[in-house]
Amino acid sequence: MKKLLLILSLILTTFVTNAQIQKPDTLQLSPKELFGESGNMNNLGILESYIDFSKDVLSSSNLSVGIIGKQVSTTLNLGYSKTSNNGKWGHSFTSSINPIWKYYGVGYGFSRNTDTRTTTLQSFYSTDFDFQKDITLSFIDVFRTKKFGTFGYSVIASKTFWGAYEGMWEGKYTVDANGNFLDLIYPMNPPSSQIIYKGMAMYTYTFKTKRVNISPQIFVMSDIYKVFKDGTASDLTYLDDFNLDLYYGTSLDWKITKRFILNTNIRFNKTWDKLSESVGYKKSNPIMFMIGTNFQF
Repeated sequence: MKKLLLILSLILTTFVTNAQIQKPDTLQLSPKELFGESGNMNNLGILESYIDFSKDVLSSSNLSVGIIGKQVSTTLNLGYSKTSNNGKWGHSFTSSINPIWKYYGVGYGFSRNTDTRTTTLQSFYSTDFDFQKDITLSFIDVFRTKKFGTFGYSVIASKTFWGAYEGMWEGKYTVDANGNFLDLIYPMNPPSSQIIYKGMAMYTYTFKTKRVNISPQIFVMSDIYKVFKDGTASDLTYLDDFNLDLYYGTSLDWKITKRFILNTNIRFNKTWDKLSESVGYKKSNPIMFMIGTNFQF
């Protein structure tokens, strides 16, 4: 009986000891320690990059290839346009598919045309079917001149919805019973939304030859006013600090036949946004190669 009690005692002791070892403890850095760790990370210049499709998907080309660092991604853009008999009114339907970056979008535009001006009201909805959804409304005004090229501007309002996601590290982490580090603990941020009002201006000039039309292009875009909501004290409305997205490149229209035109396009991107970088985020700047077709019936 004593042997049995001794064996049971050893088993229970071993079980309790193992349970204590397997159960991690949660520790919290002091504000001073957290400040020091954050300073060390910031001194390393670590910025988390993100992709902004609402800005990068600006082309009506049928197929585009985007390169960010060592990652290559392909976007398929499909469109259908119908113009009234007198050419003054037009309807356009668009779709955009990028399975690698999980971007899918559909849009509709209504245009009024004259010999020198096209005014368009456009709506576009995009989603990744998981974390993010975006609705964009755009007013686009384009002016064509014979001597000075084509000018345009756009006023854009977009609303983005996000699901719950991990927030910035607040100094919590877990250790085992021996004090060895196990993992960091990140807080979960609630679902949120953001409204952005932005403006865009563009310019292009076409040099016409017998076989190809060459059109250098430049786009500039800036976020102006933002409204962020997640149902907590983080809700805020503000005028954005100076920020600018510059897109520049060249479009080539190859005249294969009298009715068939093949378009190729290369576009580069540069971003200035000190406010986002100050909190650890930086927009990715893709190099985009695009190809499209235009068949005149």
